[in-house]
Amino acid sequence: MMQKPSPLASLLWTLLLSGLLASCDSSVGTSANPNLNSDESGYRGPPARTEDIRSFQLNFWEFLRQDNRCGQCHGSGQAPTFVDQTDVNKAYSQAIKYAILQDPASSRFVSKVGGGHQCWLESLTACASTIEQMISNWASDSNITSSRLIALTAPALRDPGDAKSFPPDANTPSGSSFAETVYPLLTGALPVFTDNNCQNCHEESRPQLPQAPFFGSMSVASAYAAARSKMNIDTPENSRFVERLEQQHNCWSDCPDDVITMTNAIRAFADGIEPTPVDTTLKTSKALGISDGIVASGGSRHESNLIALWEFKTRQEAIAYDTSGVEPAINLALISDANGSVTWLSNYGLDFQGGRAQALTFDSEKLHNFIQSTGEYAVEAWVLPANVSQMNSNIVSYSGSDNARNFTLGQHMYNYELYNRVVSDPAEPNGEPFLSTGANNEELAQSSLQHVVANYDPIAGRSIYVNGVLVDVTDPVPGVTTINGVWNDGYTLILGNELSGERPWHGHLRMLAIHNRTLSPAQIQQNFDVGVGEKYFLLFYIGHRIGIAESYIMFEVSQYDDYSYLFNKPTFINLDPDWNPVSIPIKGMRIAINGKEALAGQAYANLDVSVGSNYDAQFGELLSPLGTIIPLEKGAGSDEFFLTFELIGVQARTYSEAIPTVPNDPLDPVAPVESDIGVRTFEEINATIAGITGVSVNNPEVSRVYGIYIQQLPAVETIDAFLPSHQMAVAQLALTSCSELVNAERAAELAGAGPDYFDYANFSFTTPAQTAFDTEAERNAVVLPLLAAVMNVDADLSSNNLTSQPAQAEITDLLSSPNQQFLEGRAYDSLITRMLSDNVDGPDRTAQIVKAVCAATVGGAVMLVQ
Repeated sequence: MMQKPSPLASLLWTLLLSGLLASCDSSVGTSANPNLNSDESGYRGPPARTEDIRSFQLNFWEFLRQDNRCGQCHGSGQAPTFVDQTDVNKAYSQAIKYAILQDPASSRFVSKVGGGHQCWLESLTACASTIEQMISNWASDSNITSSRLIALTAPALRDPGDAKSFPPDANTPSGSSFAETVYPLLTGALPVFTDNNCQNCHEESRPQLPQAPFFGSMSVASAYAAARSKMNIDTPENSRFVERLEQQHNCWSDCPDDVITMTNAIRAFADGIEPTPVDTTLKTSKALGISDGIVASGGSRHESNLIALWEFKTRQEAIAYDTSGVEPAINLALISDANGSVTWLSNYGLDFQGGRAQALTFDSEKLHNFIQSTGEYAVEAWVLPANVSQMNSNIVSYSGSDNARNFTLGQHMYNYELYNRVVSDPAEPNGEPFLSTGANNEELAQSSLQHVVANYDPIAGRSIYVNGVLVDVTDPVPGVTTINGVWNDGYTLILGNELSGERPWHGHLRMLAIHNRTLSPAQIQQNFDVGVGEKYFLLFYIGHRIGIAESYIMFEVSQYDDYSYLFNKPTFINLDPDWNPVSIPIKGMRIAINGKEALAGQAYANLDVSVGSNYDAQFGELLSPLGTIIPLEKGAGSDEFFLTFELIGVQARTYSEAIPTVPNDPLDPVAPVESDIGVRTFEEINATIAGITGVSVNNPEVSRVYGIYIQQLPAVETIDAFLPSHQMAVAQLALTSCSELVNAERAAELAGAGPDYFDYANFSFTTPAQTAFDTEAERNAVVLPLLAAVMNVDADLSSNNLTSQPAQAEITDLLSSPNQQFLEGRAYDSLITRMLSDNVDGPDRTAQIVKAVCAATVGGAVMLVQ
């Protein structure tokens, strides 16, 4: 049965078509953006009477008056006529009734469109966010402060209830365990494992682009950990697994039947879980869920010159919407391919694991036009790098290829880097020299959530701020520079990679904003203080415990990641503005979830305060500046929270402290067991690789790379201290030496000078790659000399002087065998086979393959371990 193309398919087809056009003609034209500073949009009515009406016209009326939005009904005829086509002043008089400029999120326009009325996008959330931003832009240009103060309202009161919680592991009573109910549907494991159902993609060892989360894992325990957030054990039919099948995502038979089967499986699993009763001796607050909270709109961000914004709220299929309210919207297609994946985070954001988010060239031109109009810009991002070993990795790039860009914000190990093109010479299109935060050996890029702002000003040059602080580095591009007339309007905005897939960035991108003015230090600090993500104010009622009505303890709560919640800034507040503060003792506060006190994260158990002396009628009284992490159990839609107290007012509960055990008499000290093996240190690695390859440590290129990575190589021989970053440095040094070796050998062969490292009786660098490795003799001509040098054996691999050594035949097969190899039950192609699979041919490719084989051999554990 023919199905309607998905929004992703349509967008990807457009991307493909635009790419084909660009490849045919490098000067392909792009559609011009509307000039919002003129009246060339077709409007011929009376001009705006005030600056506020003019701001309304530019930021709101112009975008919503189109027929596919609000213009079809509310331009004339149907009240309210807030997009009146004949008189923008009359339109303003109608619109101002439904727009709250001081708090755009509370505007009637936002709730109406967010509820499904005339949304022009695939996502209601994106439509609502876009209109909210339009109103915010209107307010900002009208010099009206959008303070976004939160109006606190009393939630409905309910007592904590007995609740089901996920078992700590996959085992529940016999007949209803996860392994016997839901797991077989995820894996197609009846009666044996097959490539059916979810396992085909969501299993970590899939050879074809495994996709997280791995709830199709061969390990039941791993699958259970990943599947918990996708199951609703209170209302099984609302489970994410069920929703995806309803969306016809990877049904294994008939989708309606599969929906029923999955729902029943989750219900059977849930029926085997006994509810946790609430301890009646606890002194508890009333209970709340996340949905009972008040949405914290994010405080007052500075967004006066915002031209593009991605808050990644929608989690909608494979499109990330630009909700800046500035047309054209630069919506991004999320592309997972052979290079890796990009997936949604449950707490707003994207998880990049080699994939990319890519815009259309025509939409990306907005950046060129708006930034050229001012000559300056700022890129603002909340990022969480996955590691500090990745190099030359693009976070945000407005570019055309690996070597041509308008700007790029990237990560290189511990550094953030900003490329910005200011040279019109076509031979210098890459935005170099780049500005790096590591100029003074600072290690600012870390695997933690960070606010990064990259500014470019034609007079002051480039600057980078990390977590609100200016990085003290000097822009290497001297003097007055300009981007006007230099940037290419045919480039594309890409997040998480480059068009080629050769500059992948791994990490979380939680928010991205692009401004066509630089941000001042005060504005950067303001936006940093606001923070990022979906946040709620939860008001836990305690009036029944202290005998004072309308009394609450308020927390700022957000889902920190897929596994936890962040509870922050507990504050006592009374919603009666006329309440006169009195002294209220509060001691030993704990957070409970689903009927019981959380096992971890009880940062307020030592709290001992008396509320009243520092109480503020508007802001309440902060009980603690601390935040804490509480483990997520069932998910934000199902988890129920409440507070417990050792003492609140006059009500008390005794908590028995665990009696410490008396230690036994100390044993005689025993020297720690040390491993018999270790690793070579930095100078030993350098000398060993030189000895294996014959390329001197004084070779200029080797010396340069060694100088860069010496601090990232092992400094001690202890094998327990070896880190992934060490291996990255070893790989770089090995590849450099191998490149120098192969280049020298290839040049000698071409010059007829008789190269002597490889076996040239059976191999030649002049042979195209697709035929150079056809025979075993040809492959051995490359591999065996390397193994002889690395493993300290004779050229025929017949002997060595070590008692423990990897199997030589196994290493040879993994490097060069034409047949699949099996390790721990998994099939692998050899390195040469994998490199030949891309069908790239020619002598240059032959040399590249030899370099790769050399680097894999030289940079491995055989060389490193001693």
